[in-house]
Amino acid sequence: MELSQYGKDGFYNDSNEASDARKRYDGMMDRIDMERMGKKQQLKRNFRSLSIVSFMFLMMGSWLFAIWLPWHPQLVNSYLLKQSKTEEADALQGGQYHWSSEFAHPKAQKFISYLAGWLLTTSWLVGIASGLFLAGQLAQACIAIANPGFAPAAWQVWLFVLMFAIAAGLANTVLAQYLALLEIMAAGLYAIAFAANLIVLWVMAPKNTSSEVFGSFVNGAGWNNNGFGILTAQLSVLFLLIGSDGAAHMSEEIQDASLSVPRGIWGSYLLGAVTGFVMLVTFCFTFTENAANTTIGFPFIQVYLDATGSVGGAQALTAVLILLIFFGAANFMASASRQTFAFARDGGLPFSRQISKVNDRFGVPLVAVGVACTVPVLLSLIDLGSTVAFEAIVSLQFIALFFTYLVSIGTLIYRRLYGPPLPERRWSLGRLGLTINIIALLYGLFALAFVVIPSVPSPTLEEMNWAPVIFVGILAFALIYYFAGGHRTYDGPVKLVKDESNWNQRE
Repeated sequence: MELSQYGKDGFYNDSNEASDARKRYDGMMDRIDMERMGKKQQLKRNFRSLSIVSFMFLMMGSWLFAIWLPWHPQLVNSYLLKQSKTEEADALQGGQYHWSSEFAHPKAQKFISYLAGWLLTTSWLVGIASGLFLAGQLAQACIAIANPGFAPAAWQVWLFVLMFAIAAGLANTVLAQYLALLEIMAAGLYAIAFAANLIVLWVMAPKNTSSEVFGSFVNGAGWNNNGFGILTAQLSVLFLLIGSDGAAHMSEEIQDASLSVPRGIWGSYLLGAVTGFVMLVTFCFTFTENAANTTIGFPFIQVYLDATGSVGGAQALTAVLILLIFFGAANFMASASRQTFAFARDGGLPFSRQISKVNDRFGVPLVAVGVACTVPVLLSLIDLGSTVAFEAIVSLQFIALFFTYLVSIGTLIYRRLYGPPLPERRWSLGRLGLTINIIALLYGLFALAFVVIPSVPSPTLEEMNWAPVIFVGILAFALIYYFAGGHRTYDGPVKLVKDESNWNQRE
């Protein structure tokens, strides 16, 4: 009897037949999704659920940054508050700017999605710089603790950034076809390093008492109200958990994307939240007075020195962190390059035709990867002249990303309330979707207020938060480009979508 798509005699005789059928089904769903969006499949689908969760878990680096962040006693309380913010996965599949285009009112779809696309692309490109720059600073610190006479200089960090950026660029081109497998292997190292750090810190490091960790509060920033001081610590917590939507940018390279992408978003967010909180509490116990008064520049390195009693031990532990931060930055570069590629494919950027080309040899948008590799290197040059300016540009990531979050969730709420039914989907939050959307929108507006204010009361020029000024500048440039000619090349993703619901008819 012939072997049909359902196996011999209408049922599967072994697991291989079932597996093959599952792959055919997943491929069929991906083709249906691409056809609906009016897009031609250009990238290879190498990722599945496990590899994309690993990809995002590494990219977020929650427990890594829980160690690195400047220590605040109020971080634990702020971390618990942060968990009330839940993202609507439906709104993020394919990228926030794409769904802003679909969910906004037809008269506003083009303009809203254009602004969201510009700010989302800017945010992700700028975000690469923070990871690479941190890795460079830690590499410099490893040299400094072993050489008391060493004179750290800004240009040294920039050279490390250049080296890491080139390595990440190669990983995203030459090794692109192996990236999914490498993610799973790197995630294994990530888990081992997490366990090793917990063992070293809990077993070997000097510790504070429980009352000092949970019962004391130090208003180091000088705010008049302690509650307000706790709320300002949200920015540090956001840094630990932000970016789980990066899986959406990789959706064209994920098998069975309509299910694997939301699983990747939720899986990485939950893993990051749990491991980040565990490491945050652990580090609060080991952040002693000696670490607080260290001259190294990174208190956690002093904690490593106190725990191991040796420079070599501290260097080894820090070197593992550098490697993992590099992996995360490389993933950030991959996600940012795909967002850049997608927005250019829709005609939203200057030189869109060149940026949106996919290289046949490597199977990736080579120019977009080049852009994602070059931007952090150029931005890091600013630190050679002004640390304040560089930090302001890096801080721009939060404002731009939150803006796109709010736009995508806001247009989704508008569509739910006033538009036609949402498109058919395999992943949904069900009846709780609208409630979760509203909570996310309200929290996003609340958190955004703390993103734009200075970190201390009565700030000096150096302490001032200049990121909002740069945000306005980027927004102005995007508007000028749009009205100068960008509106002729950019129509918005929704123009290609097939079977779009009729806004004039509601069920």
